[in-house]
Amino acid sequence: MPSRSVVSLSGGVDSTTLLHQEHREFAVEPLFIDYGQRAAAREHAAAEWQCRALGLTLSTLDISAAGEALGAEQDRRLHVPLPHRNLVLLGLTLSFAVRRSAGRLALAINRDDTDAYPSASADFIDRFRALAASLGEYTIATPLVDRGKTQVIQIGLALGVPFAHTYSCLLGRRAHCGLCPQCRARRKAFAEARASEPPGFYRRKERRVESK
Repeated sequence: MPSRSVVSLSGGVDSTTLLHQEHREFAVEPLFIDYGQRAAAREHAAAEWQCRALGLTLSTLDISAAGEALGAEQDRRLHVPLPHRNLVLLGLTLSFAVRRSAGRLALAINRDDTDAYPSASADFIDRFRALAASLGEYTIATPLVDRGKTQVIQIGLALGVPFAHTYSCLLGRRAHCGLCPQCRARRKAFAEARASEPPGFYRRKERRVESK
């Protein structure tokens, strides 16, 4: 079994839960990749906080220039400027694993992601596993892939994850906006898990539509 595990961190609920889970079993090498996403600074700060809490050192790869160049071709600022980002991020994560002599790559893909993003689908991950296997003895682990976000939060709570120091919002502001798709998914999952978040965590209350 691999003794070193690279955990790709975004500072969000899923990857932070995975970080704490992997830390119990492996020597973890946390990695944050800045690809020009709008919330990169907040995501990085959250990821760094979690790593410090666990006594780990966060490594950062900055490819923001690529994301900014591709995003500049659009007529509006994109939250995620890198199309099919996992195709790029997984390759970089594998290269990082090689340099750190790590045989395991742990990805925080949950059940909801597999249907939402082509580059997070089961077929895509299986193909990447095959590609990685052709290059050496690497384990591509997706421990959360059978769990929805609500279940991930429940796992995190059992592990004692300090979720108040995670970041999910697409906008990159200090407080979560409360209305973007990521904020909505987070709020819904915390409500279903019957877990509370700190007062003022969201800037806006979720709009409710009254049924007729």
